[in-house]
Amino acid sequence: MKQSLILLVLGVLLGSAISFGGGKEAYRNYFLGSYYFAEGDFGRAENHLRRAYHLHPRQLNFALAYALSLGQREKTDEALEVLGHGKALLRPRHPDYVHLASLQHFVNGMIQLYGKRYGQAIQPLRRAISYQEKLPYPEERSIMLNALGYAQIMNQGKGSGAHGGLPLHYHVHRRDIEQAHQSFLAAYQADVQNRQAAENYNILSDTLGLERVVIVEDSVVGRDKRELKSYEYAALPTNVQPLLKFVDYDEVVFLLDISGSMVMEQVTCIADDRFNVMRETAQLLLANFADSTKVGIGTIGGDCGTEPKLWHPAGELNRKDLGYALRFLVPDGTTPLLTILQETPSLFTDNPNTSKALIFISDGENVCRLPGVDICEWTSTLANQKITINIMTFLGASLDNTNAFAEYTCLTENTFGRLLYLDGNRCRLEEYRFDLVKACRFNIPPLERVYCWGEATEGLWAIFPE
Repeated sequence: MKQSLILLVLGVLLGSAISFGGGKEAYRNYFLGSYYFAEGDFGRAENHLRRAYHLHPRQLNFALAYALSLGQREKTDEALEVLGHGKALLRPRHPDYVHLASLQHFVNGMIQLYGKRYGQAIQPLRRAISYQEKLPYPEERSIMLNALGYAQIMNQGKGSGAHGGLPLHYHVHRRDIEQAHQSFLAAYQADVQNRQAAENYNILSDTLGLERVVIVEDSVVGRDKRELKSYEYAALPTNVQPLLKFVDYDEVVFLLDISGSMVMEQVTCIADDRFNVMRETAQLLLANFADSTKVGIGTIGGDCGTEPKLWHPAGELNRKDLGYALRFLVPDGTTPLLTILQETPSLFTDNPNTSKALIFISDGENVCRLPGVDICEWTSTLANQKITINIMTFLGASLDNTNAFAEYTCLTENTFGRLLYLDGNRCRLEEYRFDLVKACRFNIPPLERVYCWGEATEGLWAIFPE
């Protein structure tokens, strides 16, 4: 690789990079806002998401996250104004249009819920769920269905007040409970791990006197039934199914971090170093690509300007030779990500009709800086060439790793990729993306049977506000 080529690529592409997805500082605040929102520290979350949004107001995810944080703080009108600005950013030709449209309607519904405008929340939540039917995100769909059920229970505009010798309460009719019951059941079916959906479903089943349906994980709707056989690899955790998101491309290039930290740190639950886990992850994926997929490989190690130990374009080596190259990788130096990343387009063919993806496996952040170059702004270089970045990291999504996750998030979001991190304690791969959705969970309040309209009244319950 030639330094002059790097500079040429930068000179040609930097002009379009700045307007695409915002710089690293914006993504740093976006990550911090998401982190604090998930932790329930909503004041800090709002502050960081405001900074991210003002640093790059044309990044739709920033607008959605900031609007949601404002809504949670019951700044309803301000939240809807920000959401309206974000709506203008979404175009039907956007590669991730369906998912973003779903999130946009969901945030609208959540703003209404937080503002106690329950009736106005129902329609946008239904629209969000309708988009979700086309997406492979059952956990996300489950959260949205649970929110819909909560809105259906809470949307009680009649029968309020203190009467019949009872304190202030809101009437809930049987038909509303039945609708919410179906929403909670669908949420539970989509994700059996959704504790709030399961509890809400069970409460309403008991309220209505209905037999509970037991859902087993194998019957969960919308999951990919293909199996990645991790048990054939000694250094891999049992649950590697999220890696299926990395498989379905016409051209794939592994970009492997071979820095020294990869052998110095162990994956706790496996008692093996990150380097071996990375190597076996690549071997597992190599065995699961379609026969027609062209595969290449590059390594990131040494120092800034160091030639990669492996650098083979997609399709240059057969699978056997690639597997051999993986077996004999050795660690080397640091993580000069940016300078290597700039050269990766050369590892793909010029065919504009093939889907292309980098699979970056690492445990660190970029150590190489180039004057005037922001790694997040530069990412549009790959997006413009329709090259996706999928990342698997050994770092946890914690405050200690804010800078790394700022980079990971911008690299994946701006190229429509996926970000996975290995939870070494739970021994499973988790997907990290727009975690604000995961924090939007509701438990319904207690329901009490009442007879405000006489002893003969059937199917009337009440919610008593705290």
